[in-house]
Amino acid sequence: MNTIFPFLTSYDPPGTSEGTLDPLGLYQIADQLAMQLVPAVRERMQRIRFLTAMAVGALVTEGLDDDPQKRDASPCIVWEWLVVEALIRSMGDDSSVWGVPGTLVARRALDQHGYLDARSYLKTPRIFGFNGVYKRLAIHLGILDVHMGPGPNAEALVDAWARGLGFTGLAGARSRISSWSAAVERSLGEKPPRTKPSWGNSGWDELAQAFAPSGAKGREKRYLCDLLLAESDRRLGALPAIWELQEGFGYNEFNEELLHERLKQKEPKYGQLLEAIKAYETFSRNMQDAFDVLRAVAGSSKEQGFSIPQIADDKDFRQSVQNLYKKFASAHRALGEVNTPNVSLQNTFSQRFETFAEPMDAGICALMLCTHHETIQRAKSTEGKRPWFDRLGNNRIYIRHAYRVPRREILPGLYLHEYRGWPIRRFRGDLRGDLL
Repeated sequence: MNTIFPFLTSYDPPGTSEGTLDPLGLYQIADQLAMQLVPAVRERMQRIRFLTAMAVGALVTEGLDDDPQKRDASPCIVWEWLVVEALIRSMGDDSSVWGVPGTLVARRALDQHGYLDARSYLKTPRIFGFNGVYKRLAIHLGILDVHMGPGPNAEALVDAWARGLGFTGLAGARSRISSWSAAVERSLGEKPPRTKPSWGNSGWDELAQAFAPSGAKGREKRYLCDLLLAESDRRLGALPAIWELQEGFGYNEFNEELLHERLKQKEPKYGQLLEAIKAYETFSRNMQDAFDVLRAVAGSSKEQGFSIPQIADDKDFRQSVQNLYKKFASAHRALGEVNTPNVSLQNTFSQRFETFAEPMDAGICALMLCTHHETIQRAKSTEGKRPWFDRLGNNRIYIRHAYRVPRREILPGLYLHEYRGWPIRRFRGDLRGDLL
């Protein structure tokens, strides 16, 4: 794997956990840069048809009581429970049903007690689940409003979806929508709320087929394409250009490094931003490679731990930290050219990584890398997160078993983070043909 994905991992109890994501604090700036390139699209988005499920859901739940003081889940989340459960029950073995957020958690809940609820799956549209993953994009495209109600483009999308199912548009699908609304209301009426639509296998199959990730028909596909590629105040930054450039990549040939070179030629206005991404990724890749080498080598040590400066004898570690201060300077300079609202990426970068702004030998750099990891972990919550190693002295560490990894090749020149190229490629594959 040459990319670190900020996907959900196992639950970390506050204060006592290791904090299993982003051990060097590199992700935040990368995410800000990606949002400048393609606003509202997140790397965890995979299947564009969840926007349709959300648009229909906004009509299904319209008018239902949504008082958080009275229940443990909102109508829109109960709708999500029903859709995800339907996909797993009816199409769980279908190879086309991939990219459904929360699948593993939902499947575990169904195996354990046969339904989804706030405790076993999800209570609010955050972290995972399609409402949380796609909410920002749905709002940006006018499919939802900020309260998860229908946006100005919701009914047109639902009309296109309904015609694809054989209805006479939205008007003809009203009875189906009403039946789903009743199922949400019945589920909300449980104490506590849980999926209980009071229908048999045919009802689950009907719901699953209506929102199968690969099941969109022509009108729905065209409307979603029009929303994504619109040249209006809802424009998604570089998405239309990135969409078009996908043509140049064959099956399994895609990489964002080359995509960005081509994007810079096609759309010079993104030149400074793309240079900042490249400079930041060079710094990030070297930091992460060095940390991974240190972790792999130190993890093979016995109970007495590993002397940190000893890693300076490792060729890959030395290569990764060589001239790191110059890479810091290049990234710092390039980030200063990027204008981001309400935040200075250059200042954030300086404050977080200033330790590496000065020349140092490999052994000292290894010590600073360990201290930096500890600092990042402490800042992850009010109580802090534990480092991935225990200190056995100022210069000696013991890598905890959960964080021991096999040695891998270092990957200079390759991005560490994703910059929305893959979600756009997946969207295009679903709407224009399979590219993956």
